[in-house]
Amino acid sequence: MPESLFQIALIIIIVRSVYMMFSLSQRPKKQWLEIAYSAAVAVAAAAFLLAS
Repeated sequence: MPESLFQIALIIIIVRSVYMMFSLSQRPKKQWLEIAYSAAVAVAAAAFLLAS
């Protein structure tokens, strides 16, 4: 049970990070550091998810 909750949390983190990357990239003045941070969080969460 705790492992499935952890996997659900990682999926939520990935979805939110991808959403933030998309919404930040749609702005006229792009905040590249925030976009890169969201991408890094999504990649790290995906790596944890695939490893478990």
